[in-house]
Amino acid sequence: MVPRRADRARRGRRRRRRPACRGASQSGPRALRRIPIAQLRQLPSAHGCGPARRARGRAHRTGRHAVRIGVAGLGLIGGSLALALRGTHEVTGYDTDERARAAAKADGIRIVTRLDELLPADAVLVATPIPAIVPALERLAPHSDGAVLIDTGSLKRAVAEYAARAPAATRIVGGHPMAGTTSAGFSAADPSLFRGRAFLLVPTARSDDAAMTVAGAIAGEIGAVVTVCSADVHDRAMARLVAGPLAAAAALAVAGAQAEPLLRSAGPGFRDSTRLADTPADLATDLLFGNSADAAAAIGSIVEGLTQLRDALERGDREYARSFLRAARSVRSELS
Repeated sequence: MVPRRADRARRGRRRRRRPACRGASQSGPRALRRIPIAQLRQLPSAHGCGPARRARGRAHRTGRHAVRIGVAGLGLIGGSLALALRGTHEVTGYDTDERARAAAKADGIRIVTRLDELLPADAVLVATPIPAIVPALERLAPHSDGAVLIDTGSLKRAVAEYAARAPAATRIVGGHPMAGTTSAGFSAADPSLFRGRAFLLVPTARSDDAAMTVAGAIAGEIGAVVTVCSADVHDRAMARLVAGPLAAAAALAVAGAQAEPLLRSAGPGFRDSTRLADTPADLATDLLFGNSADAAAAIGSIVEGLTQLRDALERGDREYARSFLRAARSVRSELS
C-alpha cells in the first residue's frame, strides 16, 4: 500500500502555542515537543542559582557567566562541541586516544589524561562511541556532585536504563545532535557543525528541570534547535532516520558495483544517495546492532517499499508508480 500523503495529515490542524521551556518532571501522553531557547541568554551553573565560577584559559568575557564543561570523547561530535563552547566557557577535554588529546591540545583545548579529571564541572558531555557511553556514565556518576551528565549518542534506551539505576543524586540527560559528516576524528571537528540543526534531548529518571535547562542552554549556545522526546520515540525514529538510510546507502553502493566500467562516471544522484555508505564501519555496525530490532523493522519497511515499486514496474502499472513517487516527494518536502 502506498503511504498516505503527508499533507493530508496536516489538514485542519491549528498551530498550538508552545510553552517557553519544559523540564523532565512534566510527563504526559505527548512524547515529542520543542523548546524555544532564545530566552536562555545565560547558561546556568548546574549547582545552583548563582553564577558559575569565572573561567580560565580560552573562555572569553562576552557578558555571559562562563561555566565548567567537560567533554569526554574528542572525535567529530565531541571535538566540535569543545570548539563551539570554548569561546564562552571553561572547556576541558578527554579522550582515550593520545593522538586525539594532542590534536585538541594543539588547538587550544585544555586536556586531562583521565576521565574522572573532567570533574568537578557544571556539565560533562559524553561524546564517546556508543558502546562506551554507559561505561563512561557509570564512572562519572558516583563523583559527579551535581554536574549534569549529557550523552550525545545516537541511541537512548541504554542510557535511560542506566539512569534508572544510577545513584539518586546523579543528573543525566540524553542528548543527540542531529548533525555530522562521514569524516571522523578531531581533525574533522567544526564549531559550526550544529548551527540550525536539531538537538534532541531525552529526559531520564535522573533529569530534573534544572538539568534540562542546562542541557537546553548548551544546545542553544552551539546554535542548535532543541526538541524533547522519550527514549522509545527517539530510538524508533532513529532506526528510520539513521539506521535505515545507512543500510539503504550501503545496499545501493554494493548494487552500484554492477555499473562497472562506468561506476566512476556516476553523477550527484548516486553519489548523494550513497554518502552514508562512507560511514566508518565500526560506527555503522554500532548504529545497526545497537538497536537491532528497530533497525531490522526499518530495513523491512524499505524492502517492502522497493518491492511495491518493483511489482508495479513488472506489471506495467504507471499510475501506481506515479502515486508512490508522489507520496515520497511529499514526505521529502517536509525536510525543506
